[in-house]
Amino acid sequence: MSLLYFYPNRPTLIPPDPNNPLQPKPDYLNSLERSGKYVGEQKWNGDNVQIYTDDLSFWNRTGGRLKYKPPATMIEELKAFPKGCILNAELMHNHTITVKNLLIVHCLMAHKGKPLLGYTWGQAREILEGWKYGEHVKLSPIWKTGFWDLFQKADGKIIEGIVLKDPTGLLRFSTTPLPNDGSVSWMLKVRKTSKKYAY
Repeated sequence: MSLLYFYPNRPTLIPPDPNNPLQPKPDYLNSLERSGKYVGEQKWNGDNVQIYTDDLSFWNRTGGRLKYKPPATMIEELKAFPKGCILNAELMHNHTITVKNLLIVHCLMAHKGKPLLGYTWGQAREILEGWKYGEHVKLSPIWKTGFWDLFQKADGKIIEGIVLKDPTGLLRFSTTPLPNDGSVSWMLKVRKTSKKYAY
């Protein structure tokens, strides 16, 4: 498969509580949970990367190839995935002290040489769930309930917050013209506020 560079669109950043983001109450996140529209994932404090399973190269959002050198054990785990796939994952290494050399896979952009543009995130997730993972490459867990508790567990160091995803949301090129910063409404990112991140 020739090199295809594309990312899923960024999640839309929302406050945990539109009325009081610095001292949020659970009402707003609970309302999103009750809608039954979303599943929740933890927002990890890592580098968003794409991995091409043909050559096991790592790329960042700006189209640059990472200088990161994965350990041999991670390479072996990645070799178990089919050729012609593009994994979208969070590389836990540079921003964390206690967690190193860990890939948390949360999306699949191409499968066996076929780009999954126009597929839903849920369809891509079903493919990911059929694969085996190891010590250094893990599938991001998802929750259907308990969004507020999940948000509260974010420590701002290893876990920054949560991302809510509508499984029916379509995978699109990140360069597709969309409102604001290219984000999509079917992915909502809710971060703990800090000196680095505020609303």
